[in-house]
Amino acid sequence: METNPNILLTFDLEEFDLPEEYAQSISKEAQIRISTEGLEAILALLDKYNLRATFFTTAYYAENKPDIMRKIAEKHEVASHLYYHSVYNDDHILASKLKLEEIIGKKIWGFRMPRLKKTDLSIVKQAGYLYDSSINPTYLPSRYNNLAYPTTLYKDTKADLWELPFSVSPYLRFPLFWLSFKNIPFALYLFFCRQVLRKTSYLHLYFHPWEFADISSIKIPAYIKRKSGIKLVNRLEKLILALQKSPVHFITVADFIKARI
Repeated sequence: METNPNILLTFDLEEFDLPEEYAQSISKEAQIRISTEGLEAILALLDKYNLRATFFTTAYYAENKPDIMRKIAEKHEVASHLYYHSVYNDDHILASKLKLEEIIGKKIWGFRMPRLKKTDLSIVKQAGYLYDSSINPTYLPSRYNNLAYPTTLYKDTKADLWELPFSVSPYLRFPLFWLSFKNIPFALYLFFCRQVLRKTSYLHLYFHPWEFADISSIKIPAYIKRKSGIKLVNRLEKLILALQKSPVHFITVADFIKARI
């Protein structure tokens, strides 16, 4: 039985369409290229330390980069991030799963809704997923208020589906998501991570591959593109090394949940 605390590194692998939220035009080719640039940096870092992670992937990205997806699936978990990052359709919950399974030749266990938008979990269950991971159990003004949700793995009894929220600090529920990682002092972020590990024995973090590409020239808010590219790669490596100072186990979300149910 695994006794060391678990680290769950997860990445939302999508077409980089975020500039369109800020009225910036970006071609589909550039969206795929930028995400792939960051993805390759992440995979190299994970390989360097022989770590496993989970990649929540849009079917659209996978269709454009099937060889890379098959390479990822050899070592890591591939999960669904819907069919397109900015087109929401209930039918895409199943369609994305089927397309990803067709491309990588393996079963897809997990689902994460783009932008963490609320969705009908019964549809996720009917599509054959084991779990959903779309809850950040904190309050973000103008985005969501999830303070009523649990902060650790739980079963949504109505949908009969496992839900794995992202890690937040104990008591304050300070979110440890991608924006926090690049915008607060590293020492404070690490302090919160260690707090979570002491309290729950696992840490669930999420990022985007496009963050690990050089997006400094793109006209999006500074708090989003801060520490992008190699600076963010180095910061993530620093976090990995700091967490490894104590015995920990980097594990995929599906394996983590299967071990607990």
